[in-house]
Amino acid sequence: MSVVKELKNLKELNLYSGLLKKGIISLSVNLSYEIYDYFKIRMIVNKEFKNTKSLSLDETAEKFDCCVMTVRRSIDFMEK
Repeated sequence: MSVVKELKNLKELNLYSGLLKKGIISLSVNLSYEIYDYFKIRMIVNKEFKNTKSLSLDETAEKFDCCVMTVRRSIDFMEK
């Protein structure tokens, strides 16, 4: 099961925020999850454009004030 699916299961069970507060889920994992979630939303919003993925990557990087490579790493981490 992918990391994002595991985290979504924890959210559904209302365990995610408690585990995050206790430090069991690290802040970097939480940030990667937020980046991944925002990217997926942007993919849906931008689906009418020709360069959907590129545009979504750029918008996500701008939102989180990071480089596109960081967004790609977050996506790769969440999907592994």
